[in-house]
Amino acid sequence: MVLLILAALWAVVLLPPLMRSRAGRGGDSIAAFNDRLALIGRTNGTLAPLPEEPVFTTGTRATRRRQEVLRVLLGAVAITTLAAVATGSGFLWTIQVLADLVLLAFLGLWAWIRSLQIEQARKVRAIAWRIPDAADTEAHYRRAASS
Repeated sequence: MVLLILAALWAVVLLPPLMRSRAGRGGDSIAAFNDRLALIGRTNGTLAPLPEEPVFTTGTRATRRRQEVLRVLLGAVAITTLAAVATGSGFLWTIQVLADLVLLAFLGLWAWIRSLQIEQARKVRAIAWRIPDAADTEAHYRRAASS
């Protein structure tokens, strides 16, 4: 008797969400997919042609930050070199070699990031967005409201 009551309680808890999920599904999922695919095709516009050469903006914050880091590292290398030559201290020569290694690592990473940017600019196309006219907007809202 206890098992029957427990089964009834589970049925009361689990059946309503299960029935709602089955009722919400459309009968023709292929047609629904095709409708949504057509909507995506209409709203994205056309692809812009690829530029001949990649175009980069030079005024970005990241570019300015990299240039500032490069100036600081070059200054550190110059100062440690002068200090090591002037004093002849083994400790300062160690610091100078470490500054050189940090500068070389930074330049290597910068070159690697730049090659990734160039590769991305060659492979990725920008989408030229068009402003939808009133008929497209109205049809989109009708479809969105009915789904």
